[in-house]
Amino acid sequence: MNISNYTSTDQQQSQQFHRQYGANAFLPDINWSEIFKMSQLKSTHLQALDTLYRSAVPLALKVFEELHFDVFSPVAYHPQGLGLFEKLSQQEQHLLETLKAECDCLSDEVRHQIWSMLLRGGAVLVFKAWLAKVKTGRDQLDMSQFDELSDLLFVKTAPHTLAQQLNIDTNAPYDHIFLMYGDDILLDRFNSLETAALFVKLGVYDAAFLSLRDERVADYLKAQGMVTQDQIDELQCALNPLHCDNLTPKQDCLV
Repeated sequence: MNISNYTSTDQQQSQQFHRQYGANAFLPDINWSEIFKMSQLKSTHLQALDTLYRSAVPLALKVFEELHFDVFSPVAYHPQGLGLFEKLSQQEQHLLETLKAECDCLSDEVRHQIWSMLLRGGAVLVFKAWLAKVKTGRDQLDMSQFDELSDLLFVKTAPHTLAQQLNIDTNAPYDHIFLMYGDDILLDRFNSLETAALFVKLGVYDAAFLSLRDERVADYLKAQGMVTQDQIDELQCALNPLHCDNLTPKQDCLV
């Protein structure tokens, strides 16, 4: 027996099985508490994640099917020139309409959690959970090779517009959860500079700290009068007093 041929055939059969899940938009139940063992998830967080999951994943799969785009194929990890940005952007309003209908029977706090998660990559997160569940049968996230496609699933709607559509008060005293997964902190990126500034105003982030992470955010917050370069420099020196001139490694806070 040729082992390499057997392995190739086995992989093809496995991919075909996965594709059937995608083609039928099958949504297996996911245990969010099992995935995020290190995070203290409340019932409101679980409801928000499940609502996002059952609303966002079918729409994303519909677009992929229309474009004959196989998310289980290695070529899917480099999606260029396929019109995915445009197609998924067109579906965003459908997603928001679906969520709006779902939110009618949800509490203010759950709606607030959905809003907060969407602005910070919630749709990406639930899709990765679906992908891992289909591929492995386990409650985990597919963190392997989906980064380039992740940005496609980020909701681009402005934060206040999204708040109006989901009927939530942006200043309501509810938490904005971050999710731990292994060594990764999830829901820590923003869909726009406007969202980054809003989360500073809400007290979720310190303006100087966020500015140290991303120069684009720093420039925007300084232009908005929310932080000064002196404040950024002071924090840099406080964090590294022996080497104040050493720059803090930058991260992409924005999609």
